[in-house]
Amino acid sequence: MATILVIDDEQMILEYLKTIMTNLGYDVITACDGVAGCDAAANQNVNLIISDLNIPGEISGINFVKKLRALRPNCPIVILTGYPTDTRLQEAKELHAEFLTKPFEIPFLGTVLKRLLPLDSESGSTPVAPK
Repeated sequence: MATILVIDDEQMILEYLKTIMTNLGYDVITACDGVAGCDAAANQNVNLIISDLNIPGEISGINFVKKLRALRPNCPIVILTGYPTDTRLQEAKELHAEFLTKPFEIPFLGTVLKRLLPLDSESGSTPVAPK
């Protein structure tokens, strides 16, 4: 079964996303800040990372996403934000990351996850971020 890491500083958002993705058939690991998020992202069992763009701590915003990309160059990353801008969208594209604007509908999230990370983990193939 595929494992998704969710990074967000709001506990309610973490629990909500964990419930949704567990119901969709994924294993979910959560982290509430950048340090814990980077530690968890280093785990090679994580198949996809979903992170809020603005998390508290020393590294935040697009610099945090750059750090995640450096740790896991081939792991799909989905950036969540309630404050989308054209600049942020362009930065996400440059980092080969998906961009998901809050609020989003559950079926749309399911479609994004299925596209990036099929449930069939027995095929032996793991999707990688496009280059």
